[in-house]
Amino acid sequence: MKRLVVLILCVFLLSACGDKEPASYELCGYGDMMVVNKKEYVKVTEEKKLVLDEKLGAIKEKIGSEYHPVNDFTANTLKKGTPIYSVKDHSNYLIAQTEDNRYILYEEIQ
Repeated sequence: MKRLVVLILCVFLLSACGDKEPASYELCGYGDMMVVNKKEYVKVTEEKKLVLDEKLGAIKEKIGSEYHPVNDFTANTLKKGTPIYSVKDHSNYLIAQTEDNRYILYEEIQ
């Protein structure tokens, strides 16, 4: 009986350690998002002809797609290491370059 109580207690403690997402993230209603230089950006589905400017950095942390990113260079769909570029003459847009050399456009949330 004593072993059973200890086993149940261990299972209970181990089940509490399964959280993968930090509690500081809120649920996201915007869809694909990222935060760069303390500004929030959301994925744009329309196609535009834009010119890449400078590389700003890369995604440092990928969180679950259901969460709202809050930390700099954090995204809820882009993989860690995805390069992020500014757009020439359009400061409200950023572009992410995927592993398969596709480009995804993001617009700043105002």
